[in-house]
Amino acid sequence: MKRILQNNRGISLLVVVMVMVLLLSMTGASLLFSALNFRSANNLRIGTTTLQAADAGIQHALTLIPSGGTFSYASQSTLVSSYAFTTGYSYTVTALNDSASSGGNTRAILTSTAQGPNGAQKVVVAYLTRDAGGAQGQGAVYIPGNASAIETSFSGNSFLISGNDKNFDGSTGPGAAKPGISVTDDALKTEITNDTTSDGGLASNQMNNVTGAGGTPSVQTVAAQSMTVTQVGDAFLGYAHTTLDGGTYAGNTTWGTDASPQITYINGNAKISGVITGSGVLIVDGTLEIPGNITFHGLIIARGPVQVEITGSVEIYGGVMLAESTNPDSGNEFSMKGNGAIYYSSQAYSMINSNWSAALPQPAKLSSWQEKF
Repeated sequence: MKRILQNNRGISLLVVVMVMVLLLSMTGASLLFSALNFRSANNLRIGTTTLQAADAGIQHALTLIPSGGTFSYASQSTLVSSYAFTTGYSYTVTALNDSASSGGNTRAILTSTAQGPNGAQKVVVAYLTRDAGGAQGQGAVYIPGNASAIETSFSGNSFLISGNDKNFDGSTGPGAAKPGISVTDDALKTEITNDTTSDGGLASNQMNNVTGAGGTPSVQTVAAQSMTVTQVGDAFLGYAHTTLDGGTYAGNTTWGTDASPQITYINGNAKISGVITGSGVLIVDGTLEIPGNITFHGLIIARGPVQVEITGSVEIYGGVMLAESTNPDSGNEFSMKGNGAIYYSSQAYSMINSNWSAALPQPAKLSSWQEKF
């Protein structure tokens, strides 16, 4: 027995060494796979963040494209050059008109190339169109500017300002509800809705007279249009239009029809005491006072210091825009009394866009995008 054990004296050491080698191999393999998993996870994280940077480039470029009916990138144009996006990331964005679009300029292609750590690169290609309904989001009445420079006034309980879409024949339109009144200053919204008539707001029994999106009364703070109201008016005046002198309009007359809408420009103060029917766009460079009767399909743009006073029987289907006031509390920029009714109408905006498509603010709109491999 002793001789047998002596003959196997080295086997135990060999077994121990083999087990140790096996354990070390398994440990090394485990560490190797752990490092690979860590590296893969890190690469995935970098790739995802780089793709997010490329998408951020698209969103950044959207804010730099001016409103209009078409795009002006006949050749490859750099909109954003090597803009830093968090630590270690950056993006560059170029724009080019899509030659396959109508006229070769009604659609644009943005290419955002993002760089990340370790040579990571992601490219996103986006297609842009124009949002022809951009101005429609302002609703029935749009009053931009600060509360300190704007006064409103509401009297009686027979007026109506509605952001609920209405067709010219009085039927419900297909569009989503918009604000009855939209403003660009929260303080002005508070003045209109705080049930304090001393600062030009709605009385408690008048809240239901302003309807539309966002509850009752439908008064919402919105972002200012990309074009000022004065610029919008100037854009329309770039088209053929009828020019009238300021004054009192006491008779019966027509300023455009639905079949043949027109741009009517009054150069000065206007007082409508007669009976007016119209369709298209009415631009007044002065005070617009309406003690008489007017039925209008389209957009009314008032650019005077004391801008709109409605005391008569009024039906407006479309929208009313007031230019930004620069005279602090010089008078009532918007006064609604009598039996006036202003309805938001997508039908009116469709008519305007089909006749004068480039005049209304049409911000660039993201149509689709994809990663370019």
